[in-house]
Amino acid sequence: MDKTSVRCEIADCGEPATHKIAAHWNDARFSELKTYGFACPEHVEEVCHKAEIRWLDYEPVAGERVGAISIYRYEVGKSDREFMRDREMEQSFLTCPPPS
Repeated sequence: MDKTSVRCEIADCGEPATHKIAAHWNDARFSELKTYGFACPEHVEEVCHKAEIRWLDYEPVAGERVGAISIYRYEVGKSDREFMRDREMEQSFLTCPPPS
C-alpha cells in the first residue's frame, strides 16, 4: 500500500499535515469523519476557523447527521477510526458549540 502524505491546506505552506479537522457524519448506510480541513502545527488555528465557517453553513439532508467539529491527530497510514482527538487543541482553537 502506497502511503501518501497529506499537506497543510494553507496556500504556499506545503508542510505535512499533523491534524485533521472533522466531524462525525452518518446516514442510513455509512458512518465516517467528514473532513473540514488538514493543518500543520503552525496553521491549526487558521484551518479551524475556516472549517467552523463551513461546518456552520452545512445543511444536512434528510437522514443525514453531522456531529460537532473536532480536531484529530493525523497520521499517514492510519484510518479515521485510529485517529486520536486532540482535546487540548480543541479547547484552544474551536469556538463552535456542539450541536444540541
